[in-house]
Amino acid sequence: MGESRPPAHRTLAERAYEQLRDLIISAQLAPGQLIDEERMIERLGIGRTPLREAMRRLRAEGLLDIYPHRGTFVPEVTVRDLRQISEARRVLEGYAAARAAQSKSDAFRQDLIAAYEELQTIDDTDAERLLDIDARMHEAIYRAMDNRYIESTLKQYFTLSQRMWNYVLPRLQVMKPHVDEHLELLQAVIDQDVEKAERLAISHVMNFEKAVLAAL
Repeated sequence: MGESRPPAHRTLAERAYEQLRDLIISAQLAPGQLIDEERMIERLGIGRTPLREAMRRLRAEGLLDIYPHRGTFVPEVTVRDLRQISEARRVLEGYAAARAAQSKSDAFRQDLIAAYEELQTIDDTDAERLLDIDARMHEAIYRAMDNRYIESTLKQYFTLSQRMWNYVLPRLQVMKPHVDEHLELLQAVIDQDVEKAERLAISHVMNFEKAVLAAL
């Protein structure tokens, strides 16, 4: 029965989800902002049904709050959420990095080496490029675990963290320490130094939490 919907309908819902998700993560839709359905339908060029499907999916991922009789809002960025997300990430990111450092996959190692080499060339004022490499680095580490359940959970927490980071990014003055952290973590995983990779991954999350907290 679930396959009876026309493919085009699913495509519109998926497109609405991806576009709205990007607007939220990039902080183009600011924390606390009300989602005006009529304006969003016009902005995304889709209908009400796919938009609402997308919003329900984003609510399940913690990227929207839906209140009966009030509307749909982008969640506020709060210290409580920051601390709880970071607490979960410290455990899972450390585990993921340790597992990744044990990987024997040549394809995975090549992905990390490519990210390491690209990161060395980055201008530490190029925040957008750094964020892109950061996401690809984490995704490569998650894939190396070969555990789709933990990978899915980590991706959700990472997405929530990205939104917080983008929100405070204009108030962050120096990016180089964050670049250096990524280089150290990548090198530890590439070198298959399990203990160091785990320690640096945990430290990376702790430093993220401190930076966001200071900027809030």
